[in-house]
Amino acid sequence: MTVILEAHNLVKSYPLGGRSVEALRGVSLSVSKGEFVAIMGSSGSGKSTMLHLLGGLDRPTSGEVVIDGVNVSQLNDEQATLTRRDKTGFVFQFFNLIPLLNVAENVALPFLIAGESLGQHRQRVQELLALVGLEDKAAHRPDQLSAGEQQRVALARALAPEPAILLADEPTGNLDYTTGTEILDLIWDSCDRLGQTIVLVTHDARAAAYADRVLVVRDGSIREEIVLGRRRDHEARALIARLAALGL
Repeated sequence: MTVILEAHNLVKSYPLGGRSVEALRGVSLSVSKGEFVAIMGSSGSGKSTMLHLLGGLDRPTSGEVVIDGVNVSQLNDEQATLTRRDKTGFVFQFFNLIPLLNVAENVALPFLIAGESLGQHRQRVQELLALVGLEDKAAHRPDQLSAGEQQRVALARALAPEPAILLADEPTGNLDYTTGTEILDLIWDSCDRLGQTIVLVTHDARAAAYADRVLVVRDGSIREEIVLGRRRDHEARALIARLAALGL
C-alpha cells in the first residue's frame, strides 16, 4: 500500500524551569493511504504534541515528517502553511467554526482562504453537507446548531479540499455519548466509503476501537500497537472498547 504519512525519529523538547523536558522521544511511524489510525494515550502522554507535528502545526526539535511525499520539516514557514492547507484537514474538540459565516461558507472556508469563491465549489459543499446530514442547514449560523451539528460542519470543512490526510484531535471530547458515536460513525464512514486517510488522537478506548490500528502512547513514546483491521460490526467494536477500558 502507498504510504501517505511518515515520521522519522521525532523529538520535541520544551524548556521548563531552566531544563529541557521531552514531550516526544524518538517517535517513528507510517500511515498508508486509506488507513484509519488512532493514537491513544492519557493526558500528558504526548499524543496531541505528536498530532501537531504530524500535521505541520508545530516543528519537531529533531526528526522529520513527510506528508504525501513532501518533507514538511525542510520547508520554510510559508511553504509549510501552504502544504498544511493543501494536504491536511483538521477536526478539533471545540469545532473552531467562524461565527459570522453560515454553514455552507464554513464548509467552503478552505476554498475561501485560497481566494476562491463558494460558487466555484457549491456542488462539493452540497455533497459534503449531504454526507454529514446537514443539507437543510446550509444557511444556518453556528450558534443555531447543536454541538453535534457543529462538529459535523467541522468534519465537512476538513474533508472539503480532499486532503491527503485527515487529523482529528479528541473530536468527541466535547460531545455526549450518543452524539460522539454519531461523529465517530461519520469519521469511519469517510474512511470506509471515501478512502480518506485518518489519524485520530484520543484518550477514549471506545473512539480508538473504530480504527484499523491503535498506537498506544506513554511518556512521549509509542509503547504498543494494536491491529484491529477494518470492521463493520459496531457491537464487536463496543466490546473491544469495553475490554480496553477495563485494561483487559
